[in-house]
Amino acid sequence: MEKKEENKPVSAEEIFNDIKGDYPDVERVVMEDEETTVFCIYASDDVLWKIFEDWMELVTSIEFNAGANEEHYLKVIP
Repeated sequence: MEKKEENKPVSAEEIFNDIKGDYPDVERVVMEDEETTVFCIYASDDVLWKIFEDWMELVTSIEFNAGANEEHYLKVIP
């Protein structure tokens, strides 16, 4: 994951394309809050755990959502 300029808006597509280079099995990225670049990453649990481990020291916040009967994802606040 590359660090982006703080005030430059980033789209879900840009984040997705950046992440796919390192994690080709990522299914999609969805922006949760366009104004603060909060986004969710959807992939298999194995891929999500790998991203979580790799990014936990690089981002402000990263949460793993693994609720029962819900699609699993990471919520990331850069």
